Amino acid sequence: MIKYLFSCKNAYKHFIDINLKVKTSGEKSLSFQLPSWRPGRYELADFAKNIQKWNASDENGNKIPFRKITKDLWEVNCDGVEEVTITYNYYANVLDAGSSFLDQNQLYVNPVNCCMYVVGRENEKYSLELDIPKDYQIACGIKGNNRTLVADNFDTLVESPFIASNSMKYTSYEVDGITYHIWIQGPCQPMLEKLSADFKAFTIEQVKNFGSLPVDDYHFLFQITPYRSYHGVEHTNSTVILIGNVEDVFEKQYDNILGICSHELYHTWNIKAIRPKEMLPYDYSKENYSRLGYVAEGVTTYMGDLMLKRSGVFNWQQFLKTQDENLKRHYENDGRHNMSVADSGFDSWLDGYSLGIPNKKTSIYADGALNMLMIDLFIIEYSDGKYSLNDVMKRLYDEYLVSGYTEDDFQQLCVEYGGLKVSEVFSNHIYGIKDYTNSLKSALDVVGFELVKINNPNLSADMFGFISIDNNGKHIIKKVQNNSYADTNGITVDDEVISINGIETKGKKINDLLFDITETVCMKIKKRFSSVEVYLECGHFYPIYCLEKLENADDKQLLHRTVWAK
Repeated sequence: MIKYLFSCKNAYKHFIDINLKVKTSGEKSLSFQLPSWRPGRYELADFAKNIQKWNASDENGNKIPFRKITKDLWEVNCDGVEEVTITYNYYANVLDAGSSFLDQNQLYVNPVNCCMYVVGRENEKYSLELDIPKDYQIACGIKGNNRTLVADNFDTLVESPFIASNSMKYTSYEVDGITYHIWIQGPCQPMLEKLSADFKAFTIEQVKNFGSLPVDDYHFLFQITPYRSYHGVEHTNSTVILIGNVEDVFEKQYDNILGICSHELYHTWNIKAIRPKEMLPYDYSKENYSRLGYVAEGVTTYMGDLMLKRSGVFNWQQFLKTQDENLKRHYENDGRHNMSVADSGFDSWLDGYSLGIPNKKTSIYADGALNMLMIDLFIIEYSDGKYSLNDVMKRLYDEYLVSGYTEDDFQQLCVEYGGLKVSEVFSNHIYGIKDYTNSLKSALDVVGFELVKINNPNLSADMFGFISIDNNGKHIIKKVQNNSYADTNGITVDDEVISINGIETKGKKINDLLFDITETVCMKIKKRFSSVEVYLECGHFYPIYCLEKLENADDKQLLHRTVWAK
């Protein structure tokens, strides 16, 4: 067994002290690989930058030679050595759903950040002993024994984040004899009974769609922050949810909690159990290229919200709000004219989850979800309500769990259930950049909904074609629509809006300054080396769309609507 020991001598400094022991089994050298990425985020990471004081020694405590081969791979010369001990410190001072954090109140670790595997010995057992205060509880998908977590292999270890503290709140519920644990870290007063009741409802709906849960238990690990946050990461039998502000998290943000938790639970089947062939097994040392991000995240985004509606946790208004947000993200992104959603997933390994260069790519989440909405409704229409996207995902679960699925496998299944219109979604939108609007209208008509075009409530987007963010009181432009008045007048990404009609914008909301304006506006724009005054006429740009339910839907539309979302 390969053994880790984590200790926290000076927790306030945020350094985890890590000790790794491994028998050499007669090998003359051993290679130690720190993961280059983490499952759930298909971009290269740089975890090794947080490592301090890396050293190797033998069973007698004598230092032995090693060298660093790449940014996250070390080779140790262990000729004649029976057991190698690696010691290093890991700086854990990032609190999000995929990172690690240590202070005087908790030890929170995503092992993929800081645990190395011995190359060629990934399938051996790995143990992780925690030297932590006696009153700490441990929340983790791996069952603990005397503060030691034991994993059957490295993949299980790094897929098992944990929180250790003395201040967690806890509740649980059961579905089909399986226990679902809810652990909450952070200063808050959660509505535990309501949480467990709502979580149980959408869990029942998801399990019903697949027939079984692929794991023996499940853990929701919450990190509640005193500041605004929203982030979730899926794992084999657990998820970490980072959400705040603590003052309103279980009130104003309750729908967000339900949305992200339903999404992450659905991942238990889609991407943790059902994986693209390229990711079986994971190769933690390099990119795992795939164009199937639209399945991993697009299906999950769409189905996670749909499960909330079908289970009765969300009403129509709450569900439609989630779809309207996907539409907004799609139509406010001119990248949809340049790169398909399939290719955008491939390129996440290149530029991650940031906007990247202007108008480059689409979102595997929002755009992927809209494609799945269309496919689902076209399947319902083609089968006259007998089948839906649920049946495609169940087939993936039943037939490709061991082998993994390919792009052709997924497309052929969808077309088998949905016919020509589904095939056109793939060619026009998933692998093409054709405008979504007519296809969305056609799909929504199946269930008696219409796509309604409205002016963007963001007045700078609507009137001039630019979208800015507030960065410490400064209004920095992040999007400019092609051929809008902003674009044709030389305004571009990263410019700053200094004033509007002579009124400084710092500390003010641009919407408030534009509220009563209907004619030409004078804006002072700060560029990198100069400032310019620009006169902009008012128009209409960045239109967005929303879903509206037809009150006069016919019997067939009502039947299909019931099959779709009850």
